[in-house]
Amino acid sequence: MGSIYVSFIVKSVPVCTDNTELLEKSFQSIYKPIIKYLYSHPTFSLSFTFSGCQIQYFKKRKNELITILRELVDRKQVEILGGGYNDPLLPLLNSVDRNGQIDLLTSEIRQTFGKRPRGMTLFQDCWDSSLVNNIHTCGLEYVILSSSLVPESKRSFLPIFMSDLGKNVDIFLYYNDLVPDEEMLAEEFIYNVEKSVLKIEKKDTHLQLDADRIVAITLTPKQAAKLNESKWFERLGKYIDENKDGRVKLTTLNNYRTNGMKMKIPSYIPVGISDEVAQIIQNASNDSKNKFPSTIYDFMYSYSASRKLYNRMMYTSLLVNQYKADKMRKKTAREKLWQAQNGMSILSTSSEPIKNSLYRQQAYKYLTDAEKMLRGDGNFNESVTCFDYDNDGIEEYVCRMEQYFAYISLAGGSVPELDVIKDSCNYADNLQRTFEFDGCDDEYDRGFFIDHLFTPAQLDLYIRGEPAGDGVFSRIQYSQLKYSGQHHEVQLCARAVWKPTGQTVYLRKKYVINSTGMYVQYIIKNESDKPLVAKFAVESNLCDIAYLTEKKCGFSIETVDNGEVVVLDSEKSSLELNKKDKLNNVQLVRLSDKPNGISFVFEPNEKCHYCFTPIKYNRPGFDREKIEPVNLTYASSLYWDINIEPGRETEKSINFTIIPVKKIKK
Repeated sequence: MGSIYVSFIVKSVPVCTDNTELLEKSFQSIYKPIIKYLYSHPTFSLSFTFSGCQIQYFKKRKNELITILRELVDRKQVEILGGGYNDPLLPLLNSVDRNGQIDLLTSEIRQTFGKRPRGMTLFQDCWDSSLVNNIHTCGLEYVILSSSLVPESKRSFLPIFMSDLGKNVDIFLYYNDLVPDEEMLAEEFIYNVEKSVLKIEKKDTHLQLDADRIVAITLTPKQAAKLNESKWFERLGKYIDENKDGRVKLTTLNNYRTNGMKMKIPSYIPVGISDEVAQIIQNASNDSKNKFPSTIYDFMYSYSASRKLYNRMMYTSLLVNQYKADKMRKKTAREKLWQAQNGMSILSTSSEPIKNSLYRQQAYKYLTDAEKMLRGDGNFNESVTCFDYDNDGIEEYVCRMEQYFAYISLAGGSVPELDVIKDSCNYADNLQRTFEFDGCDDEYDRGFFIDHLFTPAQLDLYIRGEPAGDGVFSRIQYSQLKYSGQHHEVQLCARAVWKPTGQTVYLRKKYVINSTGMYVQYIIKNESDKPLVAKFAVESNLCDIAYLTEKKCGFSIETVDNGEVVVLDSEKSSLELNKKDKLNNVQLVRLSDKPNGISFVFEPNEKCHYCFTPIKYNRPGFDREKIEPVNLTYASSLYWDINIEPGRETEKSINFTIIPVKKIKK
């Protein structure tokens, strides 16, 4: 019988930005003790994966770690694995960005540790068969994937050989069911490994029945630290050294490949993602019986905030790849784009869910910085273009203006994204309330300029922040009436039956886009044979881009009501003021994000009513146990009483302006 080689691989610390505090903590608690153990025990082999920002931090602050790791790599005791520089979800990227991310980390590892990587890992095992071409093109020879992505019949503890369109790559599987804990005896671990291999060997039909087997085991940084702290690595190494005639030996994957790997199992792995993410997708879709493998696309279809970020990412990638005026600008913009492609911005693996919102905003900042860099050559022209921006089969209207980037969607006729160029953030990064975590469901996507038609009873519920029934136009698909890219004008229309009275209502909505904001005009026509008496509301939702539960809000809200300035408490709704018949004669509303120096001004063409509600969204981490507030949105609504005779119409309009203001620290 052949030998059984065990290869331990320590994953990289998931970090979205250059979080020096987190990197310092990981160095002290994880890497320093493990490297110290490896240096004094030359027979114990281990592999590491590092992201680009980790390596940069170690080079700047912990050069002694780099020196020792270089020596361990020279000994062939340690292997440094490659991957994407910023831990991206590679299947989501264009081929040029995939290759760029892989090559950048490969070059960083070669320069830092003296030897280029031969293998690589993927963030959250996000796999697609098209990656074979990119991996082969970048000169890497193998990739490590979870055994859950492969049919059980192919889990034979042998390397898999995969070919796609004439390119090929080796695949090593790791097995989560064999991961030890610090209380497990070394003998028990060896027994479990041998038992699992023996079970496969009994059913073996390969030509070489005594082939050497390879068992890859990945450890999170915390798992590796616990095993090392409890001296489990030391006990395992000692047990293997004392039983040299045993089948189990320690190695790295590259050493296994270069020292006698004789068998590979041909197989084709189409698509997949880690068990952790697959479980989240199943929980979100309530489809635990689905036999098809889960993908990163399934995740994004379940979580609209991630999908919107990805759409912005792909659009920025298009801008960068098409830019040809200045090579240095293009290079700098591409670096910002690659930073935004960190997988944690779309798919946070943190047990603290609040980080996901902050990571998304960091990604939006990088993307806006990339676009700002391209605009800075003096040749930028404002534009409103019509195309399928979010890849849903329906065209949107993309507005690239001097002070902001936004797009208008036919779904609800609203603005789902608003990136302010000055502070590089998306103020429309809103979530939807779900009953499981927030006590109620939102039946529409929150954004800017969402339209509602309410009865007085429904409006009372709406002001309280509760589901208000059928708002009609917030849940309807608008149609294009007129589009003029030259004049920066978009006209939409929608016809709906208002369920409370069965009346047909026709709404025309015109956007006139300018450098500092938008002019939005509404014409509401009563197409029924009786008077239409209702409340017409226009809702805009501003996300607190730096929301943290332990810090006070940085937003301030002011209105001009009956000629007097009224300052609202941004942490409370306007319910009490509305009950006292206040805010019923509003001429202007101003919401200011003073820490970032931005104000949003809504000015109606005639006096109207106003209501305001701060909405906190609660979400669990990936462990589904810890539920925390993750996002804060300010729902700000102007509304009018309308009384329209049959066949007649009325007109309302709002002038929306983005104004820079002096920054005030929290």
